[in-house]
Amino acid sequence: MPSPRCTIKDIAAHAGVAVSTVSYALRNHPSIPPATCKRIQEIGEKLGYRPDPQISALMAHIGRGRAVPSSGRIALVWVQGRRTLTKTDSFFSQLRDGAASRAQLRGYHLEEFWPNEDRLSGARLTGILRTRGIRSVLFSPSIEGVSSDYALGWENFACVVLGHARWPVELHRVAHDHYHAVGRCLQRMTAAGVKRPAIVLTEEINQRTDSAVKAAFMTHHPSETSARGLIFDLDRHKPREFASWLRAHKPDGVLLLRREMWSEIVTPALEKLHADGRVWCANWHASDPLAFPGIQQRYDLAAGTAIDLLTGLEQNRSFGLPDHPQCVQIRGDWHEHTPAGVES
Repeated sequence: MPSPRCTIKDIAAHAGVAVSTVSYALRNHPSIPPATCKRIQEIGEKLGYRPDPQISALMAHIGRGRAVPSSGRIALVWVQGRRTLTKTDSFFSQLRDGAASRAQLRGYHLEEFWPNEDRLSGARLTGILRTRGIRSVLFSPSIEGVSSDYALGWENFACVVLGHARWPVELHRVAHDHYHAVGRCLQRMTAAGVKRPAIVLTEEINQRTDSAVKAAFMTHHPSETSARGLIFDLDRHKPREFASWLRAHKPDGVLLLRREMWSEIVTPALEKLHADGRVWCANWHASDPLAFPGIQQRYDLAAGTAIDLLTGLEQNRSFGLPDHPQCVQIRGDWHEHTPAGVES
């Protein structure tokens, strides 16, 4: 005999709260303190609680006098990367795990699609999703912009895109908070005694983030008058120019916007700064052999937040291009310099 399904009454009994409190807490309702929401959600997870998407859809609209069908499935569309890459790369795995775990918590199943690899046009993908009864679509981040045909039949779907890449249409978006990341790094650099921090960035990323990168650098820089001159833009300057730029501007600390920039601009002077613990990174990775301190982007949390947004849109019948697109930014986690094999 299968074990009985865990209900919100079971959670309420274990948490010592009213059933209505559990109902609100599972939806992160603002009337319930965040700590209480987290405690109740953890109890629900321990008890194996899984909401029924059909019931969730009904309850969301029962006040309107009609039930709304829910597909119970969410499409994760990989904008870039073939199957082999998205299944092995740590960033993609982090994103998938965050989306899948949140979808399961909401009573949904995640179904993946690779339009580039399978050569699916927007029309073809629309047909596949409609045939399978999928109404919610999550688009993975695009590092190089959208190059494929994503002219979906938008009126049929609730859609959320991850990341800052510009799209041909305005969609709801959940992305990393670059302003907070750069600001937090500068605060840590200043606390470490850096007087003239410099940043290595690309204008392309700065523009995609609505100039948040430069704005944070200018705002949190210890010297407002010298901040603008301590920006090395890899879109304007050739990497080999960095050595002379470093000698001319004499920063005593360097912040890399992305870890991959190191191999493009590395010089003896930059290696000396690194040896002195004077290089930071706004995109920290646990597997980084150079172990830069910096901010880890939490796209697992971003993906989970996107799932929450999608399920709410579907259950409210908010299909099609939004009139007022939402943009949610998720802050990353700070990590100090960590020797290889040691947890931070």
